[in-house]
Amino acid sequence: MTRWLLVALVILFRARTAAAYPHFQITSGTTRCSECHINPAGGGLLTPWGQEEAGDTISGRGNGAFLHGAVELPSWLAIGGDLRTAALANDVGADDGTELAVFPMQADLAVRITSGTISFGGTIGLRGAVRRGAPSSPSSAASDVDGPSTLSYLISREHYAMWRSEDAYVRAGRFAAPYGLRIADHTAYVRRYLGSNLAEETYGLGGGLLRGDWELHVTGFVHDPLQGATRKEVGGAVLFETQRDSLVLGASARAGIGSADTRLQVGPHAKLWLDGSRLLLQGEVHGVRQLFDGPGDRWQLAAYAGPVLIPMQGLYVGAAYQVFAEDLQVRAVTRHAGDAWVSYLPYAHVELILSGRAQWIGPGEHAYVGMFQVHYSL
Repeated sequence: MTRWLLVALVILFRARTAAAYPHFQITSGTTRCSECHINPAGGGLLTPWGQEEAGDTISGRGNGAFLHGAVELPSWLAIGGDLRTAALANDVGADDGTELAVFPMQADLAVRITSGTISFGGTIGLRGAVRRGAPSSPSSAASDVDGPSTLSYLISREHYAMWRSEDAYVRAGRFAAPYGLRIADHTAYVRRYLGSNLAEETYGLGGGLLRGDWELHVTGFVHDPLQGATRKEVGGAVLFETQRDSLVLGASARAGIGSADTRLQVGPHAKLWLDGSRLLLQGEVHGVRQLFDGPGDRWQLAAYAGPVLIPMQGLYVGAAYQVFAEDLQVRAVTRHAGDAWVSYLPYAHVELILSGRAQWIGPGEHAYVGMFQVHYSL
């Protein structure tokens, strides 16, 4: 197995974050992520409304309840989970040609217990780690292959206690601070290089307001000292979002103080739904100021933009261009990628995904990855 296939496998193998698909907002008739998800910022376990939407509008057909409605859970208990396997083709122009692999990608179980406005919940899943150790900065090339420094193959990426009313919440525990579009793909540059990569969920105290056509999420956080954080930092993040009919506008900011540097980042995001064309336009861009303890401070840029077409119920076709400039003064280290993907949900709980990515760094370093996934949710 070549080093480049190792890179691709480590990036793609670790259990995916339980994130939402941002293109479901607006396009399914749901205005806010928290309407479908128990997590007030979206992602993870579904509310009863979200389970209904999973069968009625998001997938082709079926019952979106737990185990297709075969088991009726009591109102105080929610159970979910994700199983995912993938086939990968990776071409980096090596002499031995395209590398092929088939591997398990995700095995997660999620549980929430609630009593009135108080709830406790979390996830546990399998994690593959080929190499141990943590890079000094997630912007470094080593972050492509170095995994969390834990001996366990199990990881609880999310566990927290929460108080929630109809339009406000406070939670404490381990979770990803809400930021940007909240793209589900953890390999997207706006996640991978801005503090939301896998195993970068932090311990924190967060809260928010969900009022009418706007929402606000604020989080103070510290790195997880137990499960091998890839970046050891403390800081805070804020996300504001407002919606006017078919347009969503938002902005995020984040500050993280690490052992050798400080990162300050801010940027807007937006979504526009063109109902007549069944087309969603979405994008985000973030500026980053990285301040080192010694010399060498630099400006960085991360951006993601692309349309999602919904030609029929349950079928989603998307494309995106993304860029990460590790140092805006050095062109040779800027990463670019073009993505294309098709997601088909023939029945509730079942998803088939075909995706491809072309990546290039500077003037002459190229790589191509194609992947097919089979995803089943409980």
